[in-house]
Amino acid sequence: MKFANSFPSLLSALACLLVLLLLGACNSQDTRSVTLVGYNYTERPIYSFSVDGVGGGNAFAGFRSGGGGFVCCADITVGKPVDIKWLYDTTEKQYLAGLREENRSTTVIVPPPTVPEAEYLEVHFYPDHHVELALVKFPGDRRIPYEEKDE
Repeated sequence: MKFANSFPSLLSALACLLVLLLLGACNSQDTRSVTLVGYNYTERPIYSFSVDGVGGGNAFAGFRSGGGGFVCCADITVGKPVDIKWLYDTTEKQYLAGLREENRSTTVIVPPPTVPEAEYLEVHFYPDHHVELALVKFPGDRRIPYEEKDE
């Protein structure tokens, strides 16, 4: 009879375990540590930028690649917002024309990865001051073709 009394306890334990597993599956999030790389399509150099407080370095204006180097590591969650902050700098010509540094910020949702093993977050800065993100396996080319300009 000892076995008969423990059967309801065993069922209760199994039911609790099943509920915990289901709750865990519902709450599973795609959180990963990524390397940041910036792409700058503006006329102004970006002195620095950050994603949720993790510095992404700089992103030069007027370079064929449109960007700076790689900076590791930022923790992001797919489908969740991240805060992007950046500081526009000036070229010498822009400074002499009266342009000064300018802080900007926005919030962007982290998009789904292009492939499951994506480990780079591309941060694209556009001339109208909006920012787009791409979660990729390896950084790609500029989205806007580079054009030589006379300075």
